Amino acid sequence: METLPLSELAAFIRRVFALNLPEAVWVSAELGQVNTSRGHTWLTLVEKSEQDDSIVAQLDAVVWASGLKRIRKTHSLKLVNGVFQEGMSVRLQVTASFHERFGLKLIVADIDPDYTLGSLEKRRQATLEALQAAGLLDRNAQLPLPVLPQRLAIISADTAAGLADFQRQLADNPYGYIFHTDLYPAAMQGMQTGDEVMARLRQIARRSHEYDAIVLVRGGGGKTDLAAFNEYAICEALADAPLPVLAGIGHEIDDTVADRVVHRSLKTPTAVAVFLIEQLSQLEARTLHLGRAIATTAEQLRSQEVRTQLQYASQLQQTAAASLQASHLRTAALTEEVQRAARLALKTAETKLDHQKDLLDALRPETTLARGYALVSQNGRLITAPGEVQKGEVSVRLRDGRIRLRQV
Repeated sequence: METLPLSELAAFIRRVFALNLPEAVWVSAELGQVNTSRGHTWLTLVEKSEQDDSIVAQLDAVVWASGLKRIRKTHSLKLVNGVFQEGMSVRLQVTASFHERFGLKLIVADIDPDYTLGSLEKRRQATLEALQAAGLLDRNAQLPLPVLPQRLAIISADTAAGLADFQRQLADNPYGYIFHTDLYPAAMQGMQTGDEVMARLRQIARRSHEYDAIVLVRGGGGKTDLAAFNEYAICEALADAPLPVLAGIGHEIDDTVADRVVHRSLKTPTAVAVFLIEQLSQLEARTLHLGRAIATTAEQLRSQEVRTQLQYASQLQQTAAASLQASHLRTAALTEEVQRAARLALKTAETKLDHQKDLLDALRPETTLARGYALVSQNGRLITAPGEVQKGEVSVRLRDGRIRLRQV
């Protein structure tokens, strides 16, 4: 068997590729890795098994700086940057290049953004259906938002312009409200977004008693920039968050799945800040209105109570006057009755006294003596029987005088 130098075998393989793949072809794949260097973009294209997500094919590709410039000119800069992110499903126009030293590499000549957007939408719908089946779409929305949401745990990239807008809007609110914020930095774009956001949510959950709400903010972005927020894992974590989540993660007309599972979704970080300020402003307005209503009610009750007391006083005065007049009438009647009773008692006493006087006069010894009777006494003791008389002097009292007799 002939033995070939490696260079000859490599040259043979290069000619085979050149003869069999002379023109560019379209290939679909997922971007496993994306790196940039000196204006060139280096890609690792992978195809995964539908059964277990294992890699069944893998090739390296490159977008030369000149080709990237041409692609960006054909498509929008933001759209191209969004497509070339790890984890994106892509459809690329490529040519095969085999170099004797560097091996096989695919050269990217063009991209199909619609394919990526369509793939993102399919994944978005699949995530929505899975969340709906798990009963997670409305879970976070059912958590009550405190009436004074001032203690905020913020998840955002620490250099994000949207974060600066949010913080500036809170600090410069016209009412002077004070908000207490803690930043939990996380990637807001790319392959690390899901893992970092979920890690921050776990950290916040351990300190949930310190906060009123979670705020998730980032700057504006296209659909491809926000792809991570359509993934099931991050949406499930947001739905299960122990606090209400307020999100302002982009400007797209179409919402991400994360917008559907949070407590409240607003289009921009500034809009989230405005919402929080309005919550406090509305509460202050309700409090002032309630205070005025209480003051008005208190004044009405006071006036009513004064009128009631005056009415009671008038009624009491009238009742007292009537009672006093009735008492005077009863006193006069009682006085007259007492006087009448006294006169009657006096008359009765006088009659009785006259009767007693007459009886006394009738019983007086003088009266008896005047009828011819006499009183016999001896030694100062009345004699009522003959046997009581002793020898000696006996006194006999008559009406007109006394006589003395001697018993012998």
